[in-house]
Amino acid sequence: MSKLLVISCDCHAGALPAGYKPFLDREFHQAADAWWLVYAREMMARMGTFFDQEAADTYAEQAGNEGSGKFQKSAISAAQQASDEQLREFLSDPDSSIAPRRGEYDAAVRLRELEADGIAAEVIFPQMAPFGAGLMMYRHNVSPAQRAAGNRAYNRFLADLCQTNPGRHAGVAVINVDNIADTVQEIRECHAMGLFGGVLLPASTGENPFYHHYDHYAPLWSVCEELAMPVHTHSGWSPDYGDVTAATPMYISEVDMWAHRPFTALLWSGAFEKHPDLKLIFTETGCSWILETLRTLEFKANNPIFAHFTKELSLTPREYFERNCYIGASFLPRHEVGDRHRIGVDKLMWGSDYPHMEGTWPNTMEKLRETFHDVDQGEIRDILGETAVEVFAYDRAQLRQAADRIGPRMEEITGTAEKLAVA
Repeated sequence: MSKLLVISCDCHAGALPAGYKPFLDREFHQAADAWWLVYAREMMARMGTFFDQEAADTYAEQAGNEGSGKFQKSAISAAQQASDEQLREFLSDPDSSIAPRRGEYDAAVRLRELEADGIAAEVIFPQMAPFGAGLMMYRHNVSPAQRAAGNRAYNRFLADLCQTNPGRHAGVAVINVDNIADTVQEIRECHAMGLFGGVLLPASTGENPFYHHYDHYAPLWSVCEELAMPVHTHSGWSPDYGDVTAATPMYISEVDMWAHRPFTALLWSGAFEKHPDLKLIFTETGCSWILETLRTLEFKANNPIFAHFTKELSLTPREYFERNCYIGASFLPRHEVGDRHRIGVDKLMWGSDYPHMEGTWPNTMEKLRETFHDVDQGEIRDILGETAVEVFAYDRAQLRQAADRIGPRMEEITGTAEKLAVA
């Protein structure tokens, strides 16, 4: 039987600060330089509170020497003591101990590392970009003009990266919601540039209305439906809880919740009802949470006291989820794959979270065996790639050529060969 077609529906890419400048309007260069210094010092100050150092050291050993030093205590200490000019050099030097991995912005390195992991195609979400564009939209105090400029710079960088291997990188455009007419235009331009992965919906809307305000966001839902651009939520945003001891565990505890919230907004506002072809995808937010959420929403929808909530809705909450939604099941753990039938096998799309430390790269085959070793083979094929082909309209023939060359064999995941050898 043919090798598995594996698509990671959760990967990340981002440039060095200097790498965004060709795509950033010149009038914002000076402000962006200043912003990167503030952001870098904030992140370095908090680095020791986020990852267990032993786990970070292990990851650095496995990941190789291309930027892996950013998690090492000595590298962070040296950068913390650097002058502004020295820190600017660190941030612009690809060999710096605090630089991101080359695969995050170097297409050749990226493809080599993905293929070594058995991955034929990917969906790309942002790393940090100028003025906080991406997962942390509205976390940083910048002007609407700076937000828009940062978004444009990231989207154009990403389109350029994706075009090095056309058809294999589904880039997800970043947007803000300060001016919906401008946002719609940016989405159209991103689609024209070849970013077919969809649109990242900010988890926070700042001072703007939230997504339950249908009239405000109708043009956004309409253009995404028209262009078949899925709308994504992705964990990453939370309020800034400061530097107290509990700030980071608070972030870790709530980060998924902020990315779940748009579902109920689109449900009760009628967005799913009015836009039946709109796709909403929850990525790196867990999987099994949707079961209790749907149980609660079904209870409320069926309660006669709340009948007025559903008078303009033709489907149940579960039916809207089944028609409009998918889950980007990042580094799908063993305890959640057991809920696949209750969630819907056809709703799940696996992701490696490349190149993040909490993901499966560069040990993807080991992690896939842990999760899928006794799962039905047809379900394995669907979750690892076949569903994503349909959702993102990949060219199946093109990806099949890549999969036949670098994809894993089914028995590498199910352990069939080992079982036969023992027998």
